[in-house]
Amino acid sequence: MRQIACVLVVVLITGLVTACGLEPKQRLLPAGFAKPRFMLISDEAQGPILIGGDYGMQISVDGGRTWQQTDNGSAPALTAAPFGSEILISRGTTMQVYGYALTSPAAAAVPWPFSGVVTQLAGTARRNRLWALGGKGEAALRLRYSNDGGVYWWTMPAIGLCRQPRNFAVSAAKAPRPERLWVACGRDGLFVSNDLGVNFERVDGISRALTVAAARSKSGHVVVTMPQVVVTKNSGSTWYLSGIDASAVAIDPRNPDLVFAAGLGGRLYASLDGGRSF
Repeated sequence: MRQIACVLVVVLITGLVTACGLEPKQRLLPAGFAKPRFMLISDEAQGPILIGGDYGMQISVDGGRTWQQTDNGSAPALTAAPFGSEILISRGTTMQVYGYALTSPAAAAVPWPFSGVVTQLAGTARRNRLWALGGKGEAALRLRYSNDGGVYWWTMPAIGLCRQPRNFAVSAAKAPRPERLWVACGRDGLFVSNDLGVNFERVDGISRALTVAAARSKSGHVVVTMPQVVVTKNSGSTWYLSGIDASAVAIDPRNPDLVFAAGLGGRLYASLDGGRSF
């Protein structure tokens, strides 16, 4: 009898929660962003999720349940990277700087200090280090590096890197090594640099890498879309399958166990175990 009463109470509570609209809203990507060009999580206290695409950028401060536009949507947002206390956005031939909160107006867009279109960015908020991939056409792509927040840029040799990089990510430094630069190279797999972009080597176990995200608070934690999401917590010595497909992934800069994935069909998935399950 007591068991029956308990079941009735649970059913009643569930019904009241549903009726009052207290169930968590489903995580979905906003219209026009089903396959975002990039996705990252800001270092700001609320941890806004930022996505960019052909219709500008949108942010969410509730884990992807609601979204708001951060710009007027008139210019595509190709890629983004954190540095210092700001976020650098590439609009193609111009760059734009936002604050971490992503709510205040951005600085005016200005031309890159080098010619061409910047299609990929990576950076680290704990330092002013930035990497940019750009040029005039695929045959003229150049990897550039800045250690002062984008004031001056150096062209890197990028020895051993694939010809058509798709996506960049920077992982936490582990003494005595600096940050590691991870590059998704499509059918050529996954590449990594241990010397800021001078030399690259191919990572075993990944035959196809469409996008990549790396934890900035835990060295060796990397998530890749193939498009199936795979994760390693030991710099690629072991890989785990998550069971879902995605077009983009992002790792929380403070909590590497919190990972978001832009799933196929406009779904946004969340993981609380570093990307091993969603």
